[in-house]
Amino acid sequence: MPESQTLKKEERIYLRSELNELFASRGSFVCYPFRVVYLEVPRQELPLKMMVSVPKRRLKHAVDRNRIKRLTREAYRLTKKELVEQIDPEVTLLIGFIYLKDRLSRYSTVQQAVEEAFKKLQPHTKEPVEDD
Repeated sequence: MPESQTLKKEERIYLRSELNELFASRGSFVCYPFRVVYLEVPRQELPLKMMVSVPKRRLKHAVDRNRIKRLTREAYRLTKKELVEQIDPEVTLLIGFIYLKDRLSRYSTVQQAVEEAFKKLQPHTKEPVEDD
């Protein structure tokens, strides 16, 4: 598997301080079924860090919450390369995906939402991508 298609622990936001910073930021938008929260911070070791949150209030069963998290991480892992290549080398982009829907979504829906989120995040990169 190419290095660009992995998702290691270091690429996930797990420190409480990073989570607090991310949720205190004002940068957010909706790519249904997600609300995407983002924050640019001074460069750390990686250009992108992400987290997924599926509220218990939305999906009662842990199995369903875990499935959405797994699908989101997979869609992110496969599409992150496009965004990583364009990120300003002096910043790290923290991204949080918060699930909004009350029911399970298919992988295709999750993948489209993640791709749309990356397109909306492109203005926060060093250069915009041109569509073919």
